[in-house]
Amino acid sequence: MIVQKKYNPIKLRLSKLLLKNNADIATRKVKACSIENAKKIGVAFVVKNPQELEQVKKILKELNSLGKNTIGLGYIPEKKPHDFYLSEKTCNFFCDKELDWLLRPNIIAAAEFQNHEFDILIDLGSYAYHPMKYIIYNSKATFKIGWLIENGPFDFMMDIDYKKGIEYYFSQIMHYLTILK
Repeated sequence: MIVQKKYNPIKLRLSKLLLKNNADIATRKVKACSIENAKKIGVAFVVKNPQELEQVKKILKELNSLGKNTIGLGYIPEKKPHDFYLSEKTCNFFCDKELDWLLRPNIIAAAEFQNHEFDILIDLGSYAYHPMKYIIYNSKATFKIGWLIENGPFDFMMDIDYKKGIEYYFSQIMHYLTILK
């Protein structure tokens, strides 16, 4: 199970309340999309160490090798990220110091990711973290994929044990996206 970061309970409660109200207003056209037909793919993730970042980079590289326009957005659940994140240019990151009072990302890259009309949005387990939950709920992606979560914002959910890891989870997503017509 993914460990949830502890946030200020008052801020978190207020932010969740506003998220539910705004999610009802946000409308999008849901459309299943195969990997073959996808042109734009968004990947949402959380990284806490260099090994996790390497796994995500491998996934982004695989999607790019298929000729897909792939954009990654990562959340670093720390106030001051380590230097190894800063040298990474294949995706955008934000950290705790870039959240507003309601725990929403307050950077242009996050807003652009949220407003981008991806054919497929793949969540690599970041939904457990409130700032990413906000982005995923409000994303304009037409087909959202994530781990099985009750009342989640995903159109396609995978019931896979977290202990099997992100790479196994991603391989299963690719398997089903290949089958999808």
